[in-house]
Amino acid sequence: MRTFAEADAPPCDWRTRQPGFILWALISLPRLLVASVFYSLIYLSASSRPRPSWTYRQALVTRVLRVAFGIMVELGFSQSISLEAGKLGDRFVLLDPAPPEAYLGPFAYKSEADDNHNKPVKPERIGATWYPAPLDKRTGEASRLDEDKSTVVLAFHSGSFLWGDGRPEESGAVATMLNESLGPNTHALWVQYRLAGGSQPTPYPAPMQDAITAYVYLVQEMGVHPSRIVLAGDSSGATIAMALVRYLAFLTEQRNHHGTDKPAAAYYELLSELPPPKACLLFSPSLEYTFEGDSHAWDAHRNADADYCSGRMAAWGTAAVAPPDLVSLDDPYLSPALYPFATPVAMFVQAGGAEVLCDSIKGFADAFRLVEGNRVEYLEVADCPHDVYLIGSIAGWKEEQKEIISAAATFVHSL
Repeated sequence: MRTFAEADAPPCDWRTRQPGFILWALISLPRLLVASVFYSLIYLSASSRPRPSWTYRQALVTRVLRVAFGIMVELGFSQSISLEAGKLGDRFVLLDPAPPEAYLGPFAYKSEADDNHNKPVKPERIGATWYPAPLDKRTGEASRLDEDKSTVVLAFHSGSFLWGDGRPEESGAVATMLNESLGPNTHALWVQYRLAGGSQPTPYPAPMQDAITAYVYLVQEMGVHPSRIVLAGDSSGATIAMALVRYLAFLTEQRNHHGTDKPAAAYYELLSELPPPKACLLFSPSLEYTFEGDSHAWDAHRNADADYCSGRMAAWGTAAVAPPDLVSLDDPYLSPALYPFATPVAMFVQAGGAEVLCDSIKGFADAFRLVEGNRVEYLEVADCPHDVYLIGSIAGWKEEQKEIISAAATFVHSL
């Protein structure tokens, strides 16, 4: 168990800088091709596959993904995001930060650098994509009434805080599947939270601040009653979703403690309008960075050879979002598995039996089940690698992907 991220985890050798980047990228293309051919032959025999139960396609795609991600790590390639709508038109919306009093505790506005000279991380304008179309805005009295029973999903994509933007190219298929499973008139807002990589790397607590911004946007600006909201996140996106659940529990504790005493009353006049959402769906969630940030522990896990995520990749993403001089990995918002708490938000937790995070995820579910009043449903899909919720249709686990999304929808419908 690591307390702080590996300082040497982020790639920084000659391959991450020009002209080395271009040179290594050109060398790596034939490497990827050779690896694809090699494994396409090796995996003709089921006994040679990472799991004998895997189909040829499952084994080949998973291994090629691992090689491709390995090359991206060698190059230090991470994604830059844009606030331009592009072809999305009015489906892509810009969300401005909520009033400063909405961000309390570790997510509060800070005007000065910390003791390690890290620049303060403040809430900023972010983007988000609606699926299948923008939700009609409801204001005034309608925003306080639970007249509309249709579901609104607030979703956070995966990508180790280094990649992803929640747009249709990467998230469209799974967003549509989840919406259709949750029922007619379901809308989803996929948040393009700030990444810890790319041209403007922004570490913790930026993604969590962005989750608050998006939640306030739905409840206050769009007039969505919280009882209609279902949080969803896969992998690192689940870290953000669970952080929002903890933050809302924190607000409740603060409100109960301070009551209407000034100056707290000014805060809670706003925060009292942010009751908890209906449910939180966590798919292959990253909920214990004291483990995920340890590349050696990751690579020593019994499922390491079957997962397309490597210890080096996991450690890089961890160090990027949680630099060792900024925050410890046992922070409750990064490793909620270590700090179970009471919450009225019902939780659906899914893990793949062949992913490295399997034990961590099950431990999280077991710990939260023990807290009185919590409702937690755990689903482990045998022999599946990480985040089949997202990659199932690509990597040959389409039926398992459907099973996962159907089980999550059934859970929501039972509430």
